[in-house]
Amino acid sequence: MSVGSLMDRIKQRFDTLAFKVVFFLSLALLPIGLIAVNQSRAVNQQAQQRLELALIAWTDLAASGEREIIQRASAAAEALSVVLPVIKDDPDACYEVLNDYLDQSPRFSLIGFPDANGQMTCSSAGESFDFSTNPVYEKAKSTQEPFVDIRVSGEVSEASVIVVVHPVFSDGIFEGYVVVSIPHSDIGVDPEAEAEISPVDVITYNVEGVVLTSSLNLETANDRLPKDRSLKTLTGSGPVAFREFQENADNRIYTVTPILQGMVYAISIWDGDAEVLKAASFDVSASLFPLLMWLASLLVAYMTLHGLVLRHIRRLRRQMGQFAKERTVPRELAQDGQSMAQELRDMESDFVSMAQSLLHDEAAMEEAVREKNILLKEVHHRVKNNLQLISSIMNMHMRKARTAEAKSVLSRLQDRILGLATVHRNLYQTENLNNLNAGTMLSEMVGQMLSVGVAPGTDIKVTRDIEDVTMYPDQAVPLSLLTAETMTNALKYVGKPADARPWIDVRFSENGDGTATLCVANSKGPTLIEAEDADQTGLGSKLIKSFLIQLGAEMTVEDTDTHYVVTATFTVADFAPEPLDY
Repeated sequence: MSVGSLMDRIKQRFDTLAFKVVFFLSLALLPIGLIAVNQSRAVNQQAQQRLELALIAWTDLAASGEREIIQRASAAAEALSVVLPVIKDDPDACYEVLNDYLDQSPRFSLIGFPDANGQMTCSSAGESFDFSTNPVYEKAKSTQEPFVDIRVSGEVSEASVIVVVHPVFSDGIFEGYVVVSIPHSDIGVDPEAEAEISPVDVITYNVEGVVLTSSLNLETANDRLPKDRSLKTLTGSGPVAFREFQENADNRIYTVTPILQGMVYAISIWDGDAEVLKAASFDVSASLFPLLMWLASLLVAYMTLHGLVLRHIRRLRRQMGQFAKERTVPRELAQDGQSMAQELRDMESDFVSMAQSLLHDEAAMEEAVREKNILLKEVHHRVKNNLQLISSIMNMHMRKARTAEAKSVLSRLQDRILGLATVHRNLYQTENLNNLNAGTMLSEMVGQMLSVGVAPGTDIKVTRDIEDVTMYPDQAVPLSLLTAETMTNALKYVGKPADARPWIDVRFSENGDGTATLCVANSKGPTLIEAEDADQTGLGSKLIKSFLIQLGAEMTVEDTDTHYVVTATFTVADFAPEPLDY
């Protein structure tokens, strides 16, 4: 299928009544659909926001234990940063103060004050420790803000601890830092947070994105973190929630909330496929409801249009097409006329009445044409009979003629009359008077001329090559008469060549370019008719010119010592329906 035909078929599809009605109905419903979509989107956003707020609240509740102990450790470090620099040089006093503090805060494992050189002589352990190579010491020297970090193996307890550090500066000079250690064994998820909806894991991390605690397994905590976002990028902001699919296609929801603003954050990992979360969230497919309603409205409109209009119009179109091809009228109207609109019933009734009227008029016109043809054929038949009667009368005069010249003139006139009779015989014998088979007419004409004009013993060789060419009578009649005149001249002047038979060649053919050619040739030599019997009036030449003018033909003559050829070429008129005579 070519691109042009495909485009035409598409254009025809778009040019249908159903498409136009559905298209304009879609435009009419589009504003309502857009409003519904926006409202559904707003409801969806509100539902998602409520879900996110609920999950953030649960995260905050689940991390309440970590928050409490870290906040207490941070407050203790800040308070002791005022006291310990004063008594740092008295280990016994430091030990006594810090042990009393630990008795009140049993969840802390160590409180100490490493000095500016990293030497810790003031601590709850009662011993001296060197922290000069400890990363926490280097970090405390470089920053003036409190921070929280993790030590997998503490310098004092040799256990996994969280350290809360509060650097101490005096006039911009680093004097040391207060460190409070919290064992991981004393930190866990608040049991009260483990309800119907609970996270898969709750992880805390510091401002640098270092994981501090995990409710599951600290060593594998990184495997449960978001793949596309680092923890460091999730710091410095308020509560946030987002969804992410893991590499194993697990649907996860992450909620982040600050535990200690600017220091520690908690991130909860939720199973996005949990039934509780699905029930609490607004299904995205619900936003498609307006679209489905819009499509349903179009479908209902199309079905209604199809039931009330389209199917009746299509049936009426089929009836019209059948009438155009077969000229048959529906015998009865639609059976479901009750479901058919009054306008369509009137249209169908008018079509049936119009079709019956057309059939009646066509039948009357065909009868009139048939009678016209019969009358025309009768006219041609009577003209032929009259011409034959005239020919018989002339034959009687020829037998009584006393001179050869009179007999010759009458003979030539009789040939022309018989030619006209042959034309009229073909006209009343043909079925369609609008066009004739010129080849058949010329063949009969030539045959008649040869049977009458060739005298016995002349031994003339006649060659005929005449094709069937359909022509109007206005062209076929002068062509037949032209053929008769040229054949008469050929029979009159045919000569016997030396050592050969005299010959006459008649050819008629269609050239394929809308033209036809008649060619009549005869041999030259001693004539077979005596010169005194020849007609010298020149009437034949005048008639030939007249027929050429009627045909609009161009004639060429080739006259040599051996033959004489007359060729006439003319344009065959195109057929066109005759105007109706009302």
